[in-house]
Amino acid sequence: MAISRNLLTAMAIAVTLVAGVWAWRACTETDEAKILRVIDEGRQAIEGKSLRGAMAVLAPDYHDNLGFTAQSVRPMLQRLFFSFEGLRIDVRSRSLPVIVPAGESRTATVTLAVAVSGAVQGQPVYLMGTPSAPVEVTVALTQDGRKWLISEVDGLARPPLE
Repeated sequence: MAISRNLLTAMAIAVTLVAGVWAWRACTETDEAKILRVIDEGRQAIEGKSLRGAMAVLAPDYHDNLGFTAQSVRPMLQRLFFSFEGLRIDVRSRSLPVIVPAGESRTATVTLAVAVSGAVQGQPVYLMGTPSAPVEVTVALTQDGRKWLISEVDGLARPPLE
């Protein structure tokens, strides 16, 4: 079956338009919007129990105030995904990202109000903060090329033991 020249032209135009929109978005999206999008991608990945998605937003040198690193977060997330149903993370920005040039790279910090909940055998539990009393965390990010990655989190709270 021969493809007409008009159909090939239309397909080429469509591909060019899609590539143009993607390039325009990549060039015009502010760093602040990119940073907040990375945080939201991490939230969505955890709520969707996507280990790959959650790890994709972390820098290789990630660490936090609870002692987790990029390597130790993976098994912790696996246990979290196995142990809890209906994970939900409420995130509210308490500050706009502050971006600082650091030599060849750039870093950013943003303060967030976070509450994490889930369920065990149908019973709701709060793992960190509550909607009315969220935990305030400071997230540091580093820029890797054009992508921002979470490199440090400070202010995380351990879940209460029952």
